[in-house]
Amino acid sequence: MNNKEKKAVFFDLYDLYKEGELEGGTLQWMKEHEPSFGAEAENRKRQNEYGVNTASGDLRQIKYMKCLTYGLYGFFIVLSIWMTVWFYF
Repeated sequence: MNNKEKKAVFFDLYDLYKEGELEGGTLQWMKEHEPSFGAEAENRKRQNEYGVNTASGDLRQIKYMKCLTYGLYGFFIVLSIWMTVWFYF
């Protein structure tokens, strides 16, 4: 197994390792590789927690843009109808 694969396996098992749910060889393997990948796993965990908080802000912004777009569509439809009626009278 190359270093990239080891890192991927470590990150996948990291939460279980921290919760103490690993046993036997897997636990030993995680302890051996914690000095190499532990700090990076903690950083990724913090970034993921931060990312979850910003995701709701992104969704709010998308919803705002969607409402704004529909509002502009409605405005231009009403404007088009008004101009058509105004032109013929």
